[in-house]
Amino acid sequence: MDVSTTALKAREFLFLCEEQAMAALPPECPRPERKVMWTILQLHYGNPAVHFELQPQVSRSTVELGLHFEAAPEVNDAWATLIAAHADQLLPALGSDWELEAWTSSWRRLHRTYSFERWTRSLAGEVAADLALAMELLGPIVQQSPLNSVSIPAPPAAARQHKPREWKRAARR
Repeated sequence: MDVSTTALKAREFLFLCEEQAMAALPPECPRPERKVMWTILQLHYGNPAVHFELQPQVSRSTVELGLHFEAAPEVNDAWATLIAAHADQLLPALGSDWELEAWTSSWRRLHRTYSFERWTRSLAGEVAADLALAMELLGPIVQQSPLNSVSIPAPPAAARQHKPREWKRAARR
């Protein structure tokens, strides 16, 4: 039996991705703080509202990986503008599957998804490599930005509504 194609459980997949991504980071890359909410992994550098997120979604047969901005809308827009300003350097390095979008009425994200039939070690390796690369490329932008010190609270969850993805592929224009 090929262990690279053996099916994993969601949390096994999540923790394997994390373990492999952290091992792939160069030693000089700071290690982030982590938060796990069942099958959601969030990694941040002191500001939980700006975090890398990994979420396997069984109901959609996708795995979502991204850099999320989940503070107040004006702060999130400033983060998205900052990331878009670096798009010419970031997108070729990250790959064409990454999108910068207005995810909800207040939240923004730079993300990509992976389709799957089952969670495997092989898929975990692919996702982990992309997570490590994203952290290596985007981590310094996040850590060095003055936006990190802006602490405007996010609106209550009930106030967040999904809206069209008007920013989708905005960085490519």
